[in-house]
Amino acid sequence: MKNETRAMIVWRTEHALLTVEDLARTTGLHPEQVETFVRFGLVEPVGGGGPHPMFPVDAVERLRRVVRLRRDLGVNLAGVAAILEMRERMENLQRELEHLRRRLGLEE
Repeated sequence: MKNETRAMIVWRTEHALLTVEDLARTTGLHPEQVETFVRFGLVEPVGGGGPHPMFPVDAVERLRRVVRLRRDLGVNLAGVAAILEMRERMENLQRELEHLRRRLGLEE
């Protein structure tokens, strides 16, 4: 069992993945709060979850945004989901626009 635990830690480190507990500790949340945000789809584990879900490192910043929206602006979970989705769409469109500008030689 000890070797399995060590192997899991090495694998997590190599792939920069975090557990629910890691996310909670890093963001100052209780693990149950993180699990609530996972259930609402505000942060998603790699590979769909399982008994021990693992999260990419960028989930930390996403959770920080969730907390800011909830705490500072009083947005409910459905509103947070909508805001984050719109933000992602805007970022994707911005990347696409930059790509098209480069292709056309219209870089700013």
